[in-house]
This record gives sequence, structure tokens and C-alpha cells, in this order.
Amino acid sequence: VDHHLLIVTRSFEEQETWLTVQDFEAMGRCLREFEGLAFYNGRKLAGASQRHKHLQLIPLPLTPQGPKIPIEPAIASAKFQGAIGTIPSFPFVHAIARLDPRWAKSPLEAAVATNQCYHDLLRAVGLPRDESSSSNKQSGAYNLLATRKWMLIVPRSQEDFQSIPVNSLGFAGALLVRNEQQMQILKDCGPINILKSVACL
Repeated sequence: VDHHLLIVTRSFEEQETWLTVQDFEAMGRCLREFEGLAFYNGRKLAGASQRHKHLQLIPLPLTPQGPKIPIEPAIASAKFQGAIGTIPSFPFVHAIARLDPRWAKSPLEAAVATNQCYHDLLRAVGLPRDESSSSNKQSGAYNLLATRKWMLIVPRSQEDFQSIPVNSLGFAGALLVRNEQQMQILKDCGPINILKSVACL
């Protein structure tokens, strides 16, 4: 992907640790500079390939034609109860929240609000942080996607589907295949069924 950006912690932190206000401040500063899709693969089961903690960011649009992100029509259909919503066409556990683009004017304020939103979403999908524990390790694998306008979290149950690896971009509508055999599996099974198989029901 052209202009693919990694947001990496200066000192070593495990990819299996919770995201922090500092992580979201870095993400927000990048999103303030250009419109993009930020994502995080929480644990190897969710597609993480490196131990060193890192968010990733790619510019939008993902494709030259159609929606900026393939799942945009699904995002637009989200139904909210309070601050947390779900997408009717997603047959797996997930939660989405709106982000306020005005937060970008104050990176620290935005980071604090985004971090709170992140933990609200984690609780909604059954992955709450144990505040009484001294461990910063995540309680489960998940994918996170975020733009200037929304954040989505999807818990994970397995790393791949019939040899097709799935990371956060899969839940943005961008499943990547390596060969014709995988392409045929994708065509036969359909993207939503593949995502359903690697998410939690």
C-alpha cells in the first residue's frame, strides 16, 4: 500500500498491551495531517506480525473508485443505543462509536476522549480492561479501525480462514489474497462469511 505509515512506540512495548492516551495522541496528530484509516491488530490472532507495539495508518481512499473505504455503506447503516452502535449487516460481535472531528483541534483533548471511547467499545464487545490488575496485557484479541469520524472494534476468534490471513483491513472490506487458490476460496465463501469465521459470534 502506498504511503503506509507505522506509528511505533519509542521504547519497546508488546503489541498485546492496551492502547494508551499517548498512542491515540500520535494517531490523532497523523489523522489531522491527512485523511486516513488507522488500524491496530491486537495480538497475533488478530493479524499482528510484529511484537513491537504499532498502530498503522493508510491514506484514503483505499480504492480509486467507489466509497473511500469499502465498508462505508455499512458504517452509514449503524444503529446506536447511546454512544455505542452496531452494524446490522455484520453477523459477528463488534461495536462502533462516532468520533468528533472537532477534537483534532486539541490533540491531547482528542486523545483522552478517543481513549475513553476505545475502552467503552472494548467493554461493549466483552473485552474490558481489569483496572484492578497490574498487567497491561489485553484480555483478548481484537481488531481496531478508526477514521476522523468513527472507531470500530471486532474481537477475534482465529487468525485466518483456510490459509487466507485476516487482519484489521479485512474488516474494512480489504481482504488480501496471495494466489489464485485463495482468490477462489474468497469467491466461493464470500467476504462476509470469511469475516464471520474469524470473528466472535
